[in-house]
Amino acid sequence: MKVGDVVKFRDGFYKDEEGARYWVIETNGDRGFLEFICDLPIPLQSVARFEELEVIEE
Repeated sequence: MKVGDVVKFRDGFYKDEEGARYWVIETNGDRGFLEFICDLPIPLQSVARFEELEVIEE
């Protein structure tokens, strides 16, 4: 995964994350900083392990 990819959590990891999409905004080894794709004025950001994610758009 690289900065700018659109990702989602793999099915079965987190029920409350199903359908949510994120941009990878920074990478750090096996983890990355994600920004939730939404209409909020200040989008939520979080950190996740790449093994839990899959790329849906490059």
